[in-house]
Formats: sequence, structure tokens, C-alpha cells
Amino acid sequence: MEKYKDDKVILTKEEYQSLLDINEKLADAEKRANAANKAKSDFLSSMSHEIRTPMNTVLGMNELIRMTLADPDIMIGEKIGRVIGYSNGIQHSGEMLLYVINDILDISRIESGKLEIRPGEYRMHKLLDDMIPLFRASAEGKNLFFETEIDTGLPGHVEGDDVRVRQIVTNIVNNAVKYTREGKVCLKISGRVSGDTVIYDMSVSDTGIGIKQENLEHLFDAFERVDSEETHYIEGTGLGLTIVKNLLDLMGGSIEVDSVYGEGTVFTVHIPQRMLSDEKIKDYTPDIGLSSKENKHHYYRGCKVLVVDDNQTNIKVATSFLERMKAAPESALSGREALELIRQKHYDLIFIDHMMPELSGVKVIKKIKSDPGSYALNKDTPFVVMTANAVVGAKEKYINEYGFDGYIAKPFRFAELDDVMSTYIQGEEYAEEPASGKGPMRGGPGGPPPGARGEIWDIDFESGIEVCGNAGTYNAVAETYLDIQEENVRKLAEGMNSEDWESYRLVVHALKSSSMTIGAKNFSGFSMTVESATNEIIDGSDKEKNLGYLRGSYNSYMAAYSAVCENLRRHLASVKHA
Repeated sequence: MEKYKDDKVILTKEEYQSLLDINEKLADAEKRANAANKAKSDFLSSMSHEIRTPMNTVLGMNELIRMTLADPDIMIGEKIGRVIGYSNGIQHSGEMLLYVINDILDISRIESGKLEIRPGEYRMHKLLDDMIPLFRASAEGKNLFFETEIDTGLPGHVEGDDVRVRQIVTNIVNNAVKYTREGKVCLKISGRVSGDTVIYDMSVSDTGIGIKQENLEHLFDAFERVDSEETHYIEGTGLGLTIVKNLLDLMGGSIEVDSVYGEGTVFTVHIPQRMLSDEKIKDYTPDIGLSSKENKHHYYRGCKVLVVDDNQTNIKVATSFLERMKAAPESALSGREALELIRQKHYDLIFIDHMMPELSGVKVIKKIKSDPGSYALNKDTPFVVMTANAVVGAKEKYINEYGFDGYIAKPFRFAELDDVMSTYIQGEEYAEEPASGKGPMRGGPGGPPPGARGEIWDIDFESGIEVCGNAGTYNAVAETYLDIQEENVRKLAEGMNSEDWESYRLVVHALKSSSMTIGAKNFSGFSMTVESATNEIIDGSDKEKNLGYLRGSYNSYMAAYSAVCENLRRHLASVKHA
């Protein structure tokens, strides 16, 4: 390069070409930066919509609930029916919002390098049992066929992060369902063994809109949704595939995609997991799902199991189930009583309620972990939380944050308790005949006490018997439910009169789950509403409004409780005289 007196610069051919190359690279970098900024702006605009839409529903439905409860012209029975409907809308919108928030948090962890894989022991057939019915329901909700093809001869007892495996499979299945308007979605699971590792090959195919070839390379980019104009109606963050790709990278896995635009797409993920035994995925029959077990259960002869719950009905359900399994159950009605038993005796498994007065299940776990020497007899005993908290993410929170080994949601069925037991204890398999002995569907003649509409507080005995497994167990649980009525009435009255809302909440919380167990679904819903109001008072939210609701609904709530118990007594009397 030469410079002359008049400040002109003469470039060589090579220098001129190099300058052109630099300018081209700068222009390309600017173009990519602008595209990235636009993608993030579009993403934020989309997220504003995705967050505001369910939030509008939550706030709107909640306002309708408040208006309904405050309206003196609406009978309590009709109020409950309306509130349950509004509550369902809030639940759906809350779950949508939680998915959006979780995706945003995960992508934030990815960008900061803090996304982690937490390996643990699990069984693949149990993971499938949890997921497949949900996938099928989601597909059938859009009038799609859902098919599965699973190699049950693959190893099924493995070590890995089952929460993240579930997230991967759920993302690609949900993706297929969202982008398919008609036809079917198929989940196929095959695989291979390499040393002590099984590599699961999970493919999800659909007959959806497909993906254009030019968009395939951007499919896993964050903040971009391909074919955005054609897919603007699809709910979600658009981050699912980005998260899946990063999770698979952390696991040492991979993902492939094959698509024909307008015909459909196949996503295949390869997930390596460490084998822990020769056990196969043999308990799962894909065409039927959970019902495929053909009533196969287990005996746990002589296994010592402790059940801790402050509600005697819940204890009766659990211990009755355990006795049918030939286990040797013991029970405790408080956290302090449980600690004393855990200090003195060894148990093979311990089930413990979360919400209990004075010492909750979470506090019991913390106390044991802070003083392992005092509870050495049960240092290797699994602790499983029993809780009515069944919202999305609850299981992971109890295990990862609170330190429980397992989780079961109340009310639980016999088969669900058996599943949890078999996770920790080797049982003896047996086949059981389906439950029989259906009770009447109405509460019998006579009508409810003043202040409650009896038809609202009827009991679905068939549902209760299904939960309890058979009519005999149901009747035993029903008797326990009635045995503690007087004590509950006293506690509720004391809580209301002294404004001891923590005690009041504990009784209502217990009635919520135990009433669902016996089939008193509407009263369980009423209890849920009352519990929600007490929660808000305790948390300091809208205290005056909630106080007004609790005081105003107290007589109706007590009359409803009385009506449920009266219907239950008539049922038991009819059974005894049959």
C-alpha cells in the first residue's frame, strides 16, 4: 500500500481483496446480530402473549369465584358447582404458565452453563406408566390416534436423571401433538446394550404439518420458531427443542430429525443410561397402559412399614392396603410420635404426611438428617411423602429440595401404593380379581339436615370403592371417617371461635383428601375452597375478604359435613342389613 502527496492511497490487488473480505464479514456479523436481536424481540413479544393469556384466565376465573362466593342469592350447592368449574380453568391455565416459566428458567440455565443432570435409580416401565396415559389423553383431546411400540425386552432398571428423561420425551411428544391436526402420533422405543449401558432409541412420528428443509438447520436455535407465520396459533415458548438438544448433550445423547413438509415429522432421541440389573421393561403392555397389569400386585410378607399421618381416615386407608399386601404396618398420628418410633424401631419403608400440626413431615425429615446418630436404625430406610399436593413439579420438589426418597399423591389407589412399595421392596407377585361389591349411588332416603342441599352432598360410592380396592376396605375406611366426625367438628368450632386458622386449615386439609377417598367429591371441592381461603389468611393475602368468606360459609360447611356423614351412615346401615 502506497500513499501520495495528495493523500491518495493506492492498494495492491491482494490488499483490496482483503478489505472486501473484511467488509463482507462485518456486514454478515451485523446481519446475524440484527437477526439475533429480532429473534429475541419476537421471542419476548411471544412470551408476553404466552404469559398474559393464562394470567388473564387465572385472574378472571378467580374474580368469578369471588363474585360467586359473595353472592347471597346463589345456594351453596350451586356455588360449589360453579367454583369447581372455574377452578378447573385456573388449574389448566396455571399449568400452562408453569410450563412457560420452566422453559424460560431452563433456557436461562443453559445460557449460564448451570443446567445440571442429577442421576438416580429408576425403572423405565414406571416412567412409561406415568407418561403414556397423559400422552394418549392429550392426543385424543385433538381427535388424534396415539400408538406405541415398545421393546419390553430392553433393560428397565437403570440409573439416570428420570426427571430430565421425562422432560425430553414429553417435549417431543407434545411437539408432535401440537403440530398435528389430523391422523396419528406414534411413540416407538427400541435400543441396544453396550457394556453396562443401555441406549434407548425413542422416536416420535406424526402426520403433522412437517418442516421445510431450509428450516431444519435452525430447529434447535433458541428464541426462534420456524414457520412462525404458519404456526402462530401454537401455544408454548418454542424453546422445547432447544432444551431437549442441550439436555441430550449433557447426557451424552443425541437427536435426529427427518421431515417431509406437509406430510409429517420423525424425531429420534438416543439416551444412554447405566444399567443397574438385568430386569427388563416387562410390566408394560403398550396398547392398554396402566390397565395392562391385569390386577397383578405383590405380597410383602412381614415387611415393617410405618405410616405417619394426623388424619385417621388416611391411616386406615394406607394400613388396610398394606395388610392386604401381607405387610406389617404400624402408624403414628404426629411427627413427634413418629420420631420416637423411628428412634426405637427399624422399618423397611416409612410413609409420612407433609401437613401435620407442630411437626410437619418436612420438619421430621430435616430433624432426622440433622441428627443421624439418634435415628441410626433407619439410616437406610426410604422415606416416602404422602401428600394432597399434586401440582406439577411437586414430586421433584419433595425429592430434590426436601430430601424425601419417594412421593405418592393422596388420595391414592391400591395399585399406586403397590407401585411405590415395589420400588423399594422385592415383593411376591400375585394376580387379584377385579374389585367388586358396588354400593348404592345415592345416600338413601331421608334427606340432609337443615342448611345443606342433600343432592349436592351425595357420595359416589363406586368411585370410593375403586379407590379403596374393594367394598370391605371401603366400609372400614368409611367407619373411620365417621369415628372422627365429632372430634373434627370440635376442632373446627374451636379454630373458628379462636381464629386459630392454622389448626382450622389442618382439619379442612385432611377432610379434603379423606372425603375424596370415600367418594364425597363435591364436599372435597368445598374443602379445597375453604383451605385456599385459610392459606391466604395465613399468608396475609386479602385477609378481610377471606375472613368474611370463612365466617359466612362456616355454617354451610358444617351442615355439608353433617350431610356427608349422614349419607355415609345410611350406606353402612344398608350394607349391614343387606
